[in-house]
Amino acid sequence: MGARPVQPLASKPSDAQTKAWQAFYRDTVFPFWQHHVERFELVRPHELTLRYFLIRPAGAKAVVLVSPGRIEGAIKYPELVWDLCQQGYAVAILDHRGQGFSDRLSANPHHGHVHHFSDFVDDFAAFVRAIEQQTLEHYGSALPLHVLAHSMGSAIAALYLARYPHKVKNAVLCSPMFGIQTGAVPTWLAAAVAHTGAVLNRLLSPKQPWYIVGSGDYAEVPFVENDLTHSSARYVMFREHYQQHPEVQLGGPSFRWVAQALTACKQAIAEAGNIHIPVLVLQAGHDVIVAPHAQQEFVCALSHPYSQLVRIDKAKHELLIEADDYRTPTVTQALAWFRGEQGPPTMGPCE
Repeated sequence: MGARPVQPLASKPSDAQTKAWQAFYRDTVFPFWQHHVERFELVRPHELTLRYFLIRPAGAKAVVLVSPGRIEGAIKYPELVWDLCQQGYAVAILDHRGQGFSDRLSANPHHGHVHHFSDFVDDFAAFVRAIEQQTLEHYGSALPLHVLAHSMGSAIAALYLARYPHKVKNAVLCSPMFGIQTGAVPTWLAAAVAHTGAVLNRLLSPKQPWYIVGSGDYAEVPFVENDLTHSSARYVMFREHYQQHPEVQLGGPSFRWVAQALTACKQAIAEAGNIHIPVLVLQAGHDVIVAPHAQQEFVCALSHPYSQLVRIDKAKHELLIEADDYRTPTVTQALAWFRGEQGPPTMGPCE
């Protein structure tokens, strides 16, 4: 299925005009973030503190709940927040445990680690409850809820929607992590290595997570070598934020994280039938991070008949910080989905 007609995004320079776009970002977008974002804390079991960010424009028509991907924090998404607020949405973004401004799970803050993937899901449920209460107090009534998730955040959101009672109206999952590309290594072998490494790590060094083979502390990748986006303007800007806030920098994943993530991918597909709202999966055509066939399996397992998979041809993994040629259809289709402009798919991955 192709892009559906929607009202245009607020006008801004093309990211192809790098200097003009970055000037607009620095003069308009980021000041909007600084002036309107509120930062809150959410205390979880074992005295772990998460941070989340909330933007509540006057007269908001709904709340978009954002679930970021691995290594990400809310600081990566001021432009997305600006776009959504221009369309009348309040926005809430959770920094998942172990990343962003939330508490880390290792003495080395660069370790991408989690004890149980279900902890991410339970955190997200607590986050949604907090946002519902704050929305009610601020606006005087409940507002519709939408989910917008990316990569790992999509697996978290999908498992939340499948496992928890909720009032979410619909969801958009961008480049969702329902399978991880493992290159020349077969997935079964990668899973075996991850699980074996996690067991050995727990036995030999239970308080110090081990990086998966080939990864390490945070290191910037030059734009020309990146697999995330075609947009040099957006890539440079998010890396600049990470330079300015070194506390959000995150390195590679641990054996435990990989083992848990691979299991969660299977669980998300297996439990997809328990999601009873319309879900739009936006697939990046040139994604080398997550597996497209797993996204198709997930969509085919969903229970709502209007759920769809839409492919953004030639796009890289980071659809929400991609070049305008790919980001604009991503955001406009998400907005259309939130407005309920859904219909039976004319064709899909399950036929």
